[in-house]
This record gives sequence, C-alpha cells and structure tokens, in this order.
Amino acid sequence: MDVPRVWRIITPENVPLELELANPLERAVALLVDTLIVAAIAIPIAAILTSLSGVGTFRTVFGLGELDAGMRFALLYAFVLPLLIVAYHSLLEGLWGGQTLGKKALNLRVIRNDGTVPDLAASFIRNALRLIDYMPCTCGIGFTVMLLSAQFRRLGDYAAGTLVIREGRGTAPLLPEEELPQVELEVLTPLAVANLGRLSSEQVLALRYFLLRAPQLPQDLREQIAKELASKVANLLWDGNLPENLPSERLLEEVVWLYRQRFMQ
Repeated sequence: MDVPRVWRIITPENVPLELELANPLERAVALLVDTLIVAAIAIPIAAILTSLSGVGTFRTVFGLGELDAGMRFALLYAFVLPLLIVAYHSLLEGLWGGQTLGKKALNLRVIRNDGTVPDLAASFIRNALRLIDYMPCTCGIGFTVMLLSAQFRRLGDYAAGTLVIREGRGTAPLLPEEELPQVELEVLTPLAVANLGRLSSEQVLALRYFLLRAPQLPQDLREQIAKELASKVANLLWDGNLPENLPSERLLEEVVWLYRQRFMQ
C-alpha cells in the first residue's frame, strides 16, 4: 500500500485543495542546509563567549576558568548550537511564512493542518522538540516517527499541528516571496482596492494555493473553482455589485498580489 503523498484541506471558501507533502529526503536536505548555516553562525558567538569566560567576572560566572581555551570553546559551542537551532527555525518559520533558508531553497513550506502558515508560538513548539527529535541518544526518533507517519510528520509536527509541503514543483512560483513583479490592475477598481482589507490573510493564502495548483487541474474544474472563488471575493470588494464578464483568475491574481504588497510585506 502506497504512503499518501498529499494533504487535503478545505479552504475558507469551501474549496477542496490537495497539497503535495515533502518527503523525508527533501526535508533532510533542507535541514542539512539550515544546520550548516546555524553552525557557521555559532562559531563567532562561541568564540566571543570563550574570550569572555576567561577574564574577570565572566571567569567566575561561566566557571570554566581552569580549562584551556580550546576546551572552553568546545563546551560553549555545544551549548550555543542547539539554542541557535531552535531560535533560527522558530523565528524564520514564524516570521517568514513557514520557511527557512533551507526550505526556501528546496521549495518547502511549513503549514498548519488547515493550510495556513504557523505563527511564532506554533513554530517554537515544533522546533523546541528538535532537541528530542534529533538527539543522538534518542537514535533519531524524529526521523523514525517521520518514516512511520502517513504525512511524514515528526514529533514537533504532531505537537504543533503542522506538516511540511512541497510548493511549485513543475511550475514556476506564481508569487515570489520577495521583490514581487509589478502587476497592472486591469480588473480591480478603486472601490475594490479600498475594500481589500476586508479579506483575511488566511483567505488570501487559500487563493494563492489555488493559483499555484490551478495549472495542474482539469480545465473545466479549474474554471469552475476560479469562478466560485472570484464570486465570493467580488461580493466583498464590490459590496455585491459585481462587474460583468469578470475574468476570474485575473481577479484572483490581482487580489493576491496587491494584498501581499499592502498587508504582508
């Protein structure tokens, strides 16, 4: 029996979407990239602490004054590294839409079970448990749990209610995270632009997932879903007075681009 590779969610507009799950190998490569970055950052921090630990008050506070500099560096590096790993993953995933540098390089993203991106609290929960998931003395319990999980979740994912998906495979990302190209507003009127704040960030995220997924859908289903979503969005933006012959996907693209420019930068 094949392991499920997709996560099915219902968007705030009651549209079912299937998101492709990241497999353990992809996650391991992303983790390796992130770990190398954090390991490099930890070196100068541990070096500074090593220097401080051998002089004055800090010598007493650290309690390492009797050790040589090499041993002090090794101990302080071993102390700093896991703290930086938790802080790095928690802050980037919580503030950068569920991605770290390693995940971004592999087009991976952490999401909640409902498809929204995690906040800082959820990011901290899932990453604090890295200290258990990847400790050598636990024999790689996180990797083992991931292999046994139908959704490739580790302990931190179960605790925080998150999972990791693969984005944009086979197609170029529609909306890059940085330096978004200018989009000419052909559909949105001044009234619609003024009412853009009526949409929630969760609704806009759902629209973005549809736009990324749309090229992979059968044409008739793609048009049907786009029309349903555009109708719901237009009802909010135009107070129910919808323009005639509204180009559905174009409306969604303009809404997502402008919303992210105004509220999610």
